[in-house]
Formats: sequence, structure tokens, C-alpha cells
Amino acid sequence: MPPFRIARSVKLFWAGVAAAALIGAVVLQVIGPPDHDTAMLTGPVLHRSGSAIPPPNPALLVASKANPAWKIPHPAPDGMTPMRYYAAAAPVPVPQGLHPVAVMMGGIGEARQASRDAIRSLPPAVSLALTPYGPHLRSVVAAARAAGHETLMGIPMQTDREPAITEGDEALRGSELDPVNLKHLDWALSRSAGYVGVTDEIGMSVDETYLTQLLNRHWLGKQLRPTGLLLVTASQGSGVPSGVPGRVADVVIHPEMSVDEQRAALKRLAATAVASGSALGVISSPTADDIAVLAQWCQGLKADGLVLVPVSALVAARGAQ
Repeated sequence: MPPFRIARSVKLFWAGVAAAALIGAVVLQVIGPPDHDTAMLTGPVLHRSGSAIPPPNPALLVASKANPAWKIPHPAPDGMTPMRYYAAAAPVPVPQGLHPVAVMMGGIGEARQASRDAIRSLPPAVSLALTPYGPHLRSVVAAARAAGHETLMGIPMQTDREPAITEGDEALRGSELDPVNLKHLDWALSRSAGYVGVTDEIGMSVDETYLTQLLNRHWLGKQLRPTGLLLVTASQGSGVPSGVPGRVADVVIHPEMSVDEQRAALKRLAATAVASGSALGVISSPTADDIAVLAQWCQGLKADGLVLVPVSALVAARGAQ
């Protein structure tokens, strides 16, 4: 058999490809990478519906002052924020005649099976709030990211039932010194990476009272403003610190509610969205009933004049007004 030879025309073709690649590399070296500022800083990153959330980006992390071994969220050098980079897909603009409604489910990462059921059964536009105490955070966060759910990190806070019921030793408390609270906050922020914001909902059926105090809100706002995160609060009488993008829940559903009570609460959420232009609901934990009722409710939203959007989109829309 005669030896295999490469035709001269083929050699010339690949030589041309190599030359073009070399020229392209030189051009990129000169002009630099694409400018992200105008394309990516005007709102949430709009991943295609159902597409995966990007993995944690080291450029969006910085060492904690409380413990340099902890990595906490921070804007990238180009100005990109975690709230935008890790945002789930959202319809932009919202279809005419429909009102946006967002739902956040808390307690994710505590019970593995319940967390996975929520990830599989709920639309990607449902945002998921992690508990920092969760023993299954790594696997659950990876599954949520792959399914297109954006996540928020729960921050333990002082409750209205202390000392009988607390949210753990790492909870923020008005009676604590600033360095202690800073350590507790950064501990929670470092428990995972790749989330859009934080929340006072960690999966417990109690009201957190920390954010009801103005001084506490000021302190937390000072810590959160440099992070590029949003804040969702689900506690009665609480508020969002000045300068922090966020939202107070309009309706909160606890696991003690019956199925009928949950459906009635979601009906109130829908009515609020229509009356006010948008609404945010929070479900404390991923029980089987909570997941089933919410999944069924989501299927009929368009008929009710609503469109489901992730929390980040709702917060971004309000901030743009």
C-alpha cells in the first residue's frame, strides 16, 4: 500500500486557519476582552429559561475580614455583582397585560430529599433560600444551579421567641457587639457561593425581630452594601436597609398551614400582584404539601394575569423605577 500523503491544498488550508487564529489572538491581546459593563450591568443576567446558573466565579469572592479563610460575595473588578451574575432567567419585558409575581422557598439544604423534590418539581423561576446550617448544601446547591434556580443564603437572626427558640449561636442579635455579629454574618455568607442575595428566612416557623429595629437595619445595610447582594425579608414589621436592593415579602406561608390555608395565601399573593403591579411570596420550608400546592398554583398563573419571575428580577425592576 502506498504511503498516506496529505494533499498540498489541505496543507495550505490548515496553514491559513493557523494564521487566522494567530492574527485573532494578537488582535484580542491588543483590544482586550469584550466590555461587560454596558451589556451586563444594566440588569440581571438573562440566562435562557431553564438554563443552568453559572458556577461560582472567583472574581465575585473576597476574603472575610473576620476570618481570611472564609470567602464572601463581592462585586468583580469590572463592576459585575453577584445579584446580576447568578440571576435566573426572567421574561424581559414582562408580557403586556401580565403582572410579575415571585416566590422564594426557604429551608433548602436541610433535608436532602425535600430539597431535591423542590428543585425537580418547581419551575426554575422559583428562587430557593438556603439554610446555612444545612448538611447537604454542596450537593443541593449544585442541583439547583443545574436546574436553573437562583439561590439566596439564609442569615440566622434574633427571633421573637428567644431564649426559648433561637436560630442558633451564629444568629445576628441586637445585644451582640459588632465584631461578634460581623463574624456570624460572614460565617453564613461563606457557607456557599454563587447566590444572588440573602434573606432572614432559614426554614423556621418563627418571626425574626432583628430587622424590626432601625439600628440593626443600619448596621446590616452597612455590611451588605459592598457585597452586591439583594435582601429579602419575610418577618413582620421588618424592612430593607437603605441602599440595599431588596423586598419585603407580601405573603408568607408556614408549614403549619393546612393545604386550604396555603391555597388561600397564594390567592392573596395573586390579588396583591394584580392590585400593586407585583408581589413577592415566601414559603418557609419545602414540605411535600408546600411543594405540591405551589407547583399546581404555578401552572395556572397566566390565566390569572400573572407571570412568574425570580426574586432578582422583581427586585431589579423595582430598583429601576
